[in-house]
Amino acid sequence: MSNRLAFCATAALAVLFLVHPAIAQGTSSAPATPKAGHGFSIELNRATPTDSGCRLGFVTKNDLGSDLTKAAFEIVLFNPDGLIERLLVLDFGAMPQGRTKVREFNLSGSSCETIDRVLVNDVSACEGEGLAEGACAGGLTASSKNDIAFGL
Repeated sequence: MSNRLAFCATAALAVLFLVHPAIAQGTSSAPATPKAGHGFSIELNRATPTDSGCRLGFVTKNDLGSDLTKAAFEIVLFNPDGLIERLLVLDFGAMPQGRTKVREFNLSGSSCETIDRVLVNDVSACEGEGLAEGACAGGLTASSKNDIAFGL
């Protein structure tokens, strides 16, 4: 009887390890990453030359589960040589939960031709009722629809 009990316990543990590999490694699960549709996405959609510089157009979507009263991001512009061209904070304002919004920013003195890459360097503001600390940074994704690379 004790051999049968030991066999059942071993089999149960083997199944558990197959279902949850982190248990087999003796570690806890890594912090949950946001599921698709559970984060904040920013897409660099276009870069338009203007008389005074460059206008960057972004498409954003807030799927954090809460309205944002303020969302702002520190952005770094790199030139084609990979050198920092400019560091600035873009304030996207209020972002309702589940809504897609378009925001445009005029970058006076920055030519679109000299912007090779854009980096989201940091989250400057992420405010909303019931929002978990670090939710914007942890759930942030970036993509680009044009020739300028855009990432985190």
